[in-house]
Amino acid sequence: MSDLHIKYCPVCATPLVKKQLFNAERLACENCGYIFFLNPKVVAIVVIRHEGKFLLGRRNINPGKGKWGFSGGYVDRGETVEEAALREVKEETNLDIELGGLIGVYSETSSPHVIIAYQGTILDNTLHTLSAQAEEVSELGFFQPDALPELAFPVDQQILDDLFK
Repeated sequence: MSDLHIKYCPVCATPLVKKQLFNAERLACENCGYIFFLNPKVVAIVVIRHEGKFLLGRRNINPGKGKWGFSGGYVDRGETVEEAALREVKEETNLDIELGGLIGVYSETSSPHVIIAYQGTILDNTLHTLSAQAEEVSELGFFQPDALPELAFPVDQQILDDLFK
């Protein structure tokens, strides 16, 4: 918990204290009873294949800046994982897609993320709209499965392995 910068209760502004609660050390407010739960962020990833090639984006932000990865990002409050997956693909590639099957759900105790990966198919007659969103992706490319560039995250390879099971 040493990496937390939260010091005051968001409800009553009393300083938070560390307590052993629900089998873990958590920040809590002794004044109003608020408990801070540091929950993982949910990430939606979409693996898009077109004519046998994978669509990847070169990351223009850290972590993994300069490396390649699948389209995806955080699920926002008020949207489903599927909505987030479609939104992230549109934001990063300007493509409209259809979600296919679930590839898998991935998490590690050392990571603050739960990653949910889907297959995606580019909708007919929309490939011409493909363009990278410069804020997050510097370029886009289609790659053969046996000629992939360096992937940004270890989970990307795990997703591919599960896809080919």
